[in-house]
Amino acid sequence: MHYLIAVDIGTTSAKALAVTPNGSVLASHQVFYPTHYSTNGFAEQSPIEIFEAVVTLLKKTQQANKHYLLQAISFSAAMHSLMAVDEMNQPITPLLIWADTRSSEQTNKIKESGAATRLTQITGTPVHPMSPLCKLMWWQDHQPDVIAKAKKFISIKEYVVHQLTNHYLIDYSTASATGLFDIEKLQWSQDAAQWHRIPFRKFSQPVSIYYSIEITEEVSRKLALPANTKLIVGTSDGCSAQLGSGAIKPGDVSITVGTSAAVRMVSSSGLHDAEGRLFNYLLDEKMFVSGGASNNGTALINWFQKLHPQSAEDISEFVKEIRNISAGSDGLLMLPFLLGERAPVYDAEARAAYLGISVNHTRFHFQRALLEGICFQLKSIVNVVEENAGRGNRILVSGGITRSPEWVQLMSNVLQRQLLVSDQPDASAMGAAMIGFKSLGGSLEFNETQPKLFLPDVSVKSVYERQFLVYENLYSKLKDVFHELNRMKL
Repeated sequence: MHYLIAVDIGTTSAKALAVTPNGSVLASHQVFYPTHYSTNGFAEQSPIEIFEAVVTLLKKTQQANKHYLLQAISFSAAMHSLMAVDEMNQPITPLLIWADTRSSEQTNKIKESGAATRLTQITGTPVHPMSPLCKLMWWQDHQPDVIAKAKKFISIKEYVVHQLTNHYLIDYSTASATGLFDIEKLQWSQDAAQWHRIPFRKFSQPVSIYYSIEITEEVSRKLALPANTKLIVGTSDGCSAQLGSGAIKPGDVSITVGTSAAVRMVSSSGLHDAEGRLFNYLLDEKMFVSGGASNNGTALINWFQKLHPQSAEDISEFVKEIRNISAGSDGLLMLPFLLGERAPVYDAEARAAYLGISVNHTRFHFQRALLEGICFQLKSIVNVVEENAGRGNRILVSGGITRSPEWVQLMSNVLQRQLLVSDQPDASAMGAAMIGFKSLGGSLEFNETQPKLFLPDVSVKSVYERQFLVYENLYSKLKDVFHELNRMKL
């Protein structure tokens, strides 16, 4: 029997699945790595650590399945990352991830010029510090030596692919999340180039998500992988999760909650929001994945757990701890912009806030309000998506949230919508497997299972409707306060 290794390079960890063409998962492995934050908005990782994690995964997965025939390796990876390598193909910067907000000034420069709307339309990526376009501009303003020394500016997946093949390649999907790529012409954008002024030769070659290339002989030998093993470039994690969660029918809405979170829909033409609140990323040459992302998913839980070590480490247990707190957290409300925010406000200077604190509130109230705040924010994004696309037929949920049925139920209660959860927890990796098998000329055949249905509790409908009305107005009322507080840190 043959199989494929699907690798998903996420924000907190990389995962690998050994998948057969009938959808069976022979093995699953995961390796974690840190993110280094600082008070000036830096969010950095080590590309070398991440590549070592991928190597570990490939070795473990192959060793665990050495009696099967490995056909290929297919990739999915987090969007919006950026790093620079020199003429020796060595990293000369850390990896700047999506959560890095250092380029707020450069972002504001584009917005104040009036060019943001057009750039968003051309590239599919809203103008925001998450965007590699803005990160490049920051390097130009603050570290021009990086610009001068760099041979290539690449994402983490491009780095990994080069290490395995000696070729710099970027799939159309990942390129469409850079703010540097023309999603209609499928080439690096001349409009974006007016802002970054970097020759296109310093970017990777754009290719289809189904593009395959063989790993090098040296890699084959060092990793004990079969000679001539194919590497399928694959896609971005958001688009991959859309595939892996099965949310590809007309009217399907997906909600993915991991370290960050997103609401997405698939279409043939994208969603063109007049206010520029939505992204349009390429799934492949014919399909778009459109929607909005939040910076603040389980990252908030990790933050809370560090502040309160007595709270449960496991997400499922963390949610169970709030079972005795009533819906609405007894008037406590959280605006969950701990890491700034993307959709729908696109403000890197936005911050988290608890409101309505009283002497009667306990740690568990703050814990519940945090989870409700994440749900309220996703409801805001769902509303914007459906404002442009019409009401979805069904909502499918994937990501770390699925490890906690109680949290999915809370989401259903806040949205007052039916939610579907499949039995496949690793949607991004499974999406990469689907792309891989299609590239090989076949397909991934799932044994269809009935997704678990969550129905909203109508008894809490009025509580959450009233609270959401307050929530929706909070950012506009606090925006100037957030910006003033940020100026005070300078």
